[in-house]
Amino acid sequence: MPTPQKEAIVQEMSEKFTNASSFFLADFTGVDVNTINELRRKFYESNVEYRVVKNTLAKLSLKNAGIEGFDEMLKGVNSYAISYDDPTLPIKIVKTLKKELDGKFQIKAAYFDGEVVSENVDALSELPSKEELIAKFMSMIQSPMTKLAATLNAPMSGMVGVLKSLEETKK
Repeated sequence: MPTPQKEAIVQEMSEKFTNASSFFLADFTGVDVNTINELRRKFYESNVEYRVVKNTLAKLSLKNAGIEGFDEMLKGVNSYAISYDDPTLPIKIVKTLKKELDGKFQIKAAYFDGEVVSENVDALSELPSKEELIAKFMSMIQSPMTKLAATLNAPMSGMVGVLKSLEETKK
């Protein structure tokens, strides 16, 4: 029989999963408390939420959020790194602490861009941040416009040069 506390957790986590830009499911077996605290601190500084939730409550929360594909991975001791801003931030933070984690903190899967990613999750850390992608996109849009403006100005510049040389020859 569900208790009010468990129902509240399921409701809260359902909202978090729904509003997240991404979240990562990780097995933290064997990681010492000091390292987990350091990881939590780095997550907190980067506006990433780190939660440990019982698997049965997580299954219900994911189901309520309309997210499928995690059921077979919800075994053992699991934690969730939930990002609301930059979807790649949690995996990048984990990579910075790779030496301290010593391979004990295993990311099982991620919910990224509306899809469950369970293979090659580490490749997500290589993706640029949202701001970097926007900057690259803007430079790509701006480049053809700059070239077009230069091309349109070239005949005018040429014309001005011809007129100046004609003026000098008449003097």
